[in-house]
Amino acid sequence: MRTHSFLAVLSAGVLLAACGPSTPVQAPPPAQPSATSGTVNGVRVLNATTYQVGFTPLSGSDIVTTATLSSASITDLSAGQATASICGQVQGQDVITTSISLDSTGSMASTDPQELRRTAAQAFVSRMSDKDRAAVLSFDTGTDPTDGLLASRQWQTFTSDKTLLNAAINQATFTGSGTPLFDAIVDGSAVVTQSGGSNRKVLVLTDGEDNASNNSAQDAIDAANKNGTPVYAIGLDDSGSLDFTELEDIAARTGGLFQKAGDAAQLQTFFDRMYNALRAQGCVQVNFTQKPATGTTVTGILNVTVEVSGKAPATLKAPFSFDVR
Repeated sequence: MRTHSFLAVLSAGVLLAACGPSTPVQAPPPAQPSATSGTVNGVRVLNATTYQVGFTPLSGSDIVTTATLSSASITDLSAGQATASICGQVQGQDVITTSISLDSTGSMASTDPQELRRTAAQAFVSRMSDKDRAAVLSFDTGTDPTDGLLASRQWQTFTSDKTLLNAAINQATFTGSGTPLFDAIVDGSAVVTQSGGSNRKVLVLTDGEDNASNNSAQDAIDAANKNGTPVYAIGLDDSGSLDFTELEDIAARTGGLFQKAGDAAQLQTFFDRMYNALRAQGCVQVNFTQKPATGTTVTGILNVTVEVSGKAPATLKAPFSFDVR
């Protein structure tokens, strides 16, 4: 009987030990990264030593619409010395409302003989959602402007219909005469304001400096700021001789971005980045501690750490390029 009692007690002790507290098992860290790549969408010149760039993280081909940019640094800087810091977090926009103004001046015959601007603008349209709306305009001095506009021909009013937008881009892709760029920006701002849409932006492509406007660059800035329509501009400079300082200032002082394309083959990439900028982007600031000479084209790599709730932080490498003022 004593043996049986001892065995019973021993068994009960084993069972009690098995039911006692155990060491908690930690969940494995999230395996999916917050993002897999990122794009630098353009530059905003604040002063001679301070530049801001728009940065959009991507997961595969999808835009990451909400994220925290926790740190930034620069490597492979081609000239000077600079540091990087975060100046704005990634916030997505559910709706894009934009006027697309295409340069139809005579010089386009030589700077874009294959009409790659058409393909680029239509690729932008292809990415639009059913909620997004756009209007299509062209500008030059040889084409009668639409009633109520200064220098722009409006080929399509605001719509989400991609067939209509693509047809309008086809019509807007031609070569005319002079460059009323500032008037065209005022027109684009007025048109997008009258649309009544949300997240209103002006998107403009030009291959030249203004030579025919009644408005000045400051007038264009004032009009855009009054209407609350940031200007996102692409300057095509295949000769490397154009001065886009005023266009850079218009973009920067209205809260937009500027990109300079060295040839028409870059336009699709740049329109693609402008779409990223309008949909969702954060801000990274580049501060030169040793500034290169004015006019130097500076290249480098931004290393940006992106964090998204429930996913693993990811440090992304994104090349950038802009001209130092």
